[in-house]
Amino acid sequence: MSPSARSQAFRALRHRQFRLLFGSSLFGDAGYWISFIGLQAEMAEITHKSAGWLGVLYFANFIPMLLFAPVAGVAADRFDRRRILITVRLVVAGIGATLAALILTGRSSPAPLLALAACLGTMYAFIGPAQSAAIANSVPDADLLSAVSMAAVGNNLSRVAGPALAAPILAFGGNGGAFVVYAATCLIVALLLVPVRLRTHLEVHDDQSTWSRWVDGLRHARDRPPALAALLTMLVFSVFGGAQAALYPVFANDVFHRPTRDFTMIVMASGIGAVLGAVGNSLRGRVPGLRSGLVLLVGFSLATLGFVTTRQWWLGLTCAVAIGFFYFSMTTALNTLLQHLSDDAKRGRMMSLFVVTWGGIIPVGALAMGAVASATSAPLAVGVGACVCLTYAAAQLARTGFRPTQASMAPLR
Repeated sequence: MSPSARSQAFRALRHRQFRLLFGSSLFGDAGYWISFIGLQAEMAEITHKSAGWLGVLYFANFIPMLLFAPVAGVAADRFDRRRILITVRLVVAGIGATLAALILTGRSSPAPLLALAACLGTMYAFIGPAQSAAIANSVPDADLLSAVSMAAVGNNLSRVAGPALAAPILAFGGNGGAFVVYAATCLIVALLLVPVRLRTHLEVHDDQSTWSRWVDGLRHARDRPPALAALLTMLVFSVFGGAQAALYPVFANDVFHRPTRDFTMIVMASGIGAVLGAVGNSLRGRVPGLRSGLVLLVGFSLATLGFVTTRQWWLGLTCAVAIGFFYFSMTTALNTLLQHLSDDAKRGRMMSLFVVTWGGIIPVGALAMGAVASATSAPLAVGVGACVCLTYAAAQLARTGFRPTQASMAPLR
């Protein structure tokens, strides 16, 4: 990597407010992955590794993003984004403590796990738009690409560090111990956010209802092409591609014949690839366009087909690295594109649309994949989804050809 490329990639770290957000997010996301793995491990244990129950758990955890992200986007454009993040982290700490008590006292069962997973998902629906908008508010416009990419790097470093930490925590502290750690990390993150100061341009009009503000955000996306096309691409990916992570415990045990908890190694491998993808995105000299996202979706689909057809553990992990690379290269590129297209006063709502089409729609795919996997097999369910993603991306590339979008022609300032 040349000195100029390194400078471009890490420019956002020159800004103190971004560094505070980056550090708190890195710490909080590592805790999230510990809790996510703890939830999956607990559900797998009490339901005897049922693919159906794992799909339902994924659905319960992510469906609130679909239901509440619109309201969260309006809130992120109306109220102090830093205070939203602090408040939500404190509430999540309480939920984590409740899960720890439930598991450690032996009262765990599918119903309360699903209810508390839904509560966590509701809180993360509010974190998503506020966090994304806050990242953009922490740097000058010229460093937006670096900020979004570095935030993705941090998120994916957590995908590696979180599962790596989860393995010994689950081994020595059990699934309940994972939530003790999670509650503690959320309290620390809230403290780290206290000194953050952001440059925001929030709406000050009081004559609009929440619904009117949300519709205004939809119009904003419509009037900023190719925002709607980017959101549609995320939606297709989430239903037929991103939901595959819900079945990783099944792959570890039934496909690769490993202990169920070895699915953390699949998550870690995917996280390594995701870090590489996010760093690569930060080296761009221009805002990524829609066509870049579609090409990366093709790569994701091919890597997934490799993953579901192999029965060799290390080859499967290699494919997982490629899956992570293309997965987060694509999502980071489309996130950057949408951030570039947004006015700051409507940025929270644009990011809430991104949250809906990413995390909000994934539970629909997870539920369907869990049902198909239960009736047939996990490789078949994930493979069919990959074929749908591949067909969609190829069709869109054929339709758009090699014409760059207006956003992709915009240089970094």
